[in-house]
Amino acid sequence: MEKILSLAEEEINKLTFKELMELIDTIKNYFISSELDIEKQIELYAKAILLLTKAREKLITIKKQKEEIDRKYEEFLKNVEE
Repeated sequence: MEKILSLAEEEINKLTFKELMELIDTIKNYFISSELDIEKQIELYAKAILLLTKAREKLITIKKQKEEIDRKYEEFLKNVEE
């Protein structure tokens, strides 16, 4: 848990989507399985929100990349058909 709490934003930015989701799942499991004091709960909650935000940003970036690839493919198909 302390390792997760000590992650700096720069470190979080370097994580892959899968790594972010694994950390979020670990935090979820801490909430389910342990009796954390309220101070640790709020720290973990804040970290989870940051991780979720970064994961969402990565998904948006990936969606834009996919849309660009799809657009290029559609252009390619148009050129082949002509």
